[in-house]
Amino acid sequence: RHNNSLCIVDLFDTKKNKNANLNLLGTSGAGKTFTMQLLALRMRMRGIQCYIIAPIKGHEFRRACNRIGGQFIKIAPGSPHCINIMEIRHTISPEMELIDELDYSEMDSLLAQKIQQLLIFFKLIIPDMTPEEVQYVDDALLKTYGNFGITHKNKSLLDPNDKKKYRKMPILSDVYSELEKMGAPANRLCRLLTRYTTGSASSFNAQTNVNLNNKFVVLDVSDAQKDFLPVAMFLALDYVWDKCKENRNVNKCVFIDETWRLVCSDAPIEAANFVVEIFRTIRGFGGSAVAATQNIADFFSAGIGTAIIGNAKIKMILRSEKEEANAIADAIGLTDEELKRVKTMDRGTCLLTANENHIFINVKATDTEEYLITTDPKARAAAKRRIEQKRTCAAFRR
Repeated sequence: RHNNSLCIVDLFDTKKNKNANLNLLGTSGAGKTFTMQLLALRMRMRGIQCYIIAPIKGHEFRRACNRIGGQFIKIAPGSPHCINIMEIRHTISPEMELIDELDYSEMDSLLAQKIQQLLIFFKLIIPDMTPEEVQYVDDALLKTYGNFGITHKNKSLLDPNDKKKYRKMPILSDVYSELEKMGAPANRLCRLLTRYTTGSASSFNAQTNVNLNNKFVVLDVSDAQKDFLPVAMFLALDYVWDKCKENRNVNKCVFIDETWRLVCSDAPIEAANFVVEIFRTIRGFGGSAVAATQNIADFFSAGIGTAIIGNAKIKMILRSEKEEANAIADAIGLTDEELKRVKTMDRGTCLLTANENHIFINVKATDTEEYLITTDPKARAAAKRRIEQKRTCAAFRR
């Protein structure tokens, strides 16, 4: 900002950065979503796989996603798109199996790992589950997978008719049936699960019908109601995380907008720990995790935000209100001068910290990028005029 020079930070430069994670923090209206989309588009230009989980105003991501040939997936009750939370997925590609010279069929039980993830999912649905009810769900899950021929032996996942594929997976109604057989002790579980089997959210009671192989994927969960939003976010993140583990030789980036919704004090601690685990381990899979949030107080409320901050060597701090700025300053160690400037910065300016380096920068988009990203009608119209003028000038020169 002070000399108008170009500032370049390569998240995936492992010689300079211990990990490729990034935190994007700022108050509402400071340009967080704009900056995040700009980062994603620049990564896509470099051929980096991008996943964006959008819990608020997901429609703001649609225009850019569609224009660059991305995949826009809507996760909400009644949506035609479905991700089967019960699905156990291939997380190791044949290439990785060959490189590591390991027989992954003899590794730790993939079923056990999946059940641990599903218990988090059920705790998001039923936050006040008792230890006994947790055990009922655990038993029902084991029996459900057993009905489909899946056991703790990883080879049991393979389709008998095609060893290159996994078996058909159960869906939530199959778990419901097993819980129903348990009678009175599981009645409350069945009643609360009904919403996801035959109720308003029954669109999730089906096999997965989306594909995340596109280089630019937006998972829009913004139409989910408040109580369902953490469930939808976890559902999207669980699927994306499995995709990230397929091939660690391919760079990929997971953008989690409004991360505070999964790590605040109201969210189950298991869901918060899941997010932290992604930030801690994604480097090993050739990936980057970006946590973007505007509700700083809730982000730090349960102490999990501090762990996420600690596992991201690069931060972009946009303008923040007094209390928010103070919380950020305590977490990452800002000087008094930096703290003062963070409170008064213009939109489009941010404090970039990379390892021990701190510098104020202006975030600038090209006319095309601004046209695709901005939600300001006047700014979009102005960007369109500039693009058309450039085309006219280019045609005149030809």
